[in-house]
Amino acid sequence: MSNFEPTPIVEAAPKKSNTTLIIAIVAVVLVCCCCVCLAGIGWTYGDTIIYELGL
Repeated sequence: MSNFEPTPIVEAAPKKSNTTLIIAIVAVVLVCCCCVCLAGIGWTYGDTIIYELGL
């Protein structure tokens, strides 16, 4: 007889998905780009827009 005991196989935990993090980062970048574009339009045409609105 042998004293050999098989080593139990430990299954690795499933890998955590980063999909939510990636979507959140992309959304934040898109919102920042939209804000920069709107600020540029406001800077360029702000006086004309205010005049046309009668403010």
